[in-house]
Amino acid sequence: MIRKNRPLREPFGVFCLVIAVGATLTLLAVVLFMLRESLPVWQAYGLSAIIAGTDWSPLTDPPRIGLAPMICSTLWVALGALVLSVPLGFCGAIFLAEFAPAGLAAILRPVLHILTGIPSVVYGFLGAAVLVKFFEVTFDLASGESLFCASLVLTVMVLPYIVVTGEAALRAVPPEYRQAALALGVSKQYMTIKVLLPLAKKGLLGAFILAFGRATGETMAVLMLAGNTLILPSSWFSRGEPLSALIALELGTASAGSTHYQALFAAGLVLLVFVLSINLLLHFSGNHTGVRRREG
Repeated sequence: MIRKNRPLREPFGVFCLVIAVGATLTLLAVVLFMLRESLPVWQAYGLSAIIAGTDWSPLTDPPRIGLAPMICSTLWVALGALVLSVPLGFCGAIFLAEFAPAGLAAILRPVLHILTGIPSVVYGFLGAAVLVKFFEVTFDLASGESLFCASLVLTVMVLPYIVVTGEAALRAVPPEYRQAALALGVSKQYMTIKVLLPLAKKGLLGAFILAFGRATGETMAVLMLAGNTLILPSSWFSRGEPLSALIALELGTASAGSTHYQALFAAGLVLLVFVLSINLLLHFSGNHTGVRRREG
């Protein structure tokens, strides 16, 4: 039987290898292209001046390319959305995987999949029509746009991804672990926290990484709600302009090959490298922790 199936497995393995290599090369090509387009700006101004600079005026003479306000705005929006969505998402995943009645779970799962497919501009429009007006009226503000408002909408956007991915990770744990834990007389709550969550750790980490990438790279909803102000935000409730919104607003007016054009590619490269670095850090830290626990 093994010899008979081997010819079937080998072509499939080669196919998977080709897809993996192709995806890796595509990502590398994107990074190299953005680096090539932004290289003159990096050479002219230097890494520290661009990352730590607070003045974004690429059309002045001389141009000033400072991305610190946009980087801070991106962090406030993305991390704020994760602070709100990750606890809710993991609790929702646990409820669907272990405690929800079968009928209720059968209704909630398709709804969550539908929510992941709603365009971001719809979320942004609803946020601008509801949340922005709510903050303006409730707190007597001149404008309800803020990084906090953008984080709230991003929370709603990434929550389905966390719940769906987290539930899949929990349901992937073999049933033998559940049976063994319940046979020892522990409660289902204890089993879920002490047995299932550690075993599903990699899947839950994947849900966190997916949510972080979605929140960091979101453009339309953030552009409509963050306020688009090129100042260094002092708090979560300040107005700001994340990197993705900056690129979307200004790339259409930048002349190809100009300093403005190259600076926007530099902003895109910073955003891409930042997301990749966080993903790799979380991935390898999760693997390292798992190795240490198995060795212990």
